Amino acid sequence: MRLENKVALITGGYGGMGRASARLFAREGATVFVSGRNAERGAALVSEINDSGGTANFLELDIVNQEQWEAAVAQIQERAGALHVLLNIVGSNALVRFPKIDVDEWRKMFEINVTGTARGIQTCAPLIRDSGGGSIVNIGSVAGMTGNFGSGYSSSKWALEGVSRSAAYVYADWGIRSNVIQPGWIDTDLTASMKSNKLVKKMQSKMLKTTVLLRRSGVGEDIANAALFLACDDSSYVTGTDIVVDGGWFSCAPYLSNERSHHLLSTMDKKEHIEELLHRWH
Repeated sequence: MRLENKVALITGGYGGMGRASARLFAREGATVFVSGRNAERGAALVSEINDSGGTANFLELDIVNQEQWEAAVAQIQERAGALHVLLNIVGSNALVRFPKIDVDEWRKMFEINVTGTARGIQTCAPLIRDSGGGSIVNIGSVAGMTGNFGSGYSSSKWALEGVSRSAAYVYADWGIRSNVIQPGWIDTDLTASMKSNKLVKKMQSKMLKTTVLLRRSGVGEDIANAALFLACDDSSYVTGTDIVVDGGWFSCAPYLSNERSHHLLSTMDKKEHIEELLHRWH
């Protein structure tokens, strides 16, 4: 088991990506602390994991509250005696955008997506160091690599990359690695509610077929598998970087969309065939 005798804290641990990660980490031997603001949802997941033979605990934690971070770390130290993995999933994708940005909403988004994560890293790092080192895994977004119409969201995810890399630089001598997972479109509780709208569902289906190499959206398990790699010793020489988990969208979306809309590959194949025939005739 790749996380045997390890202790992991997952913020937003009962959401789509969090559930998948908590279950996988527990199966791989970790003592998992699921955290969030909803005690009922957290307790249900913890009970499920424990009933399945894993070890899990729930911590009530609002990531924008420094006192709650400190209380969470104290409880982890008391219950488990160590911390090796911090997986930061909590984030906001509220619609804050130009040309009419609500500055209060902008600040709130940055408090959640950037400052809350920074609070967690800074508060957990000493215990991770004292536990012999470990790994910090932050969940970003391809929107933080390309930008998009969600001005606040994409800006905050760009900032998260800086936070994560800075942590990698500062905490390297503490034996702590820090990396970012950049998801594309992932089916979660939030996107499930969005897809209940028939128009949104139709638009997503078209987008996946024309701009994603693998022609599907991701699922929580896709992120969990990447998080496990970064959390365990398999990635012991990986820090200060990111892993894109988007089905091949970021690297080729503009070209792929053009090809699939205009059938460029088949056209090029026909062109090459015609040119070959013409060459033979000459």
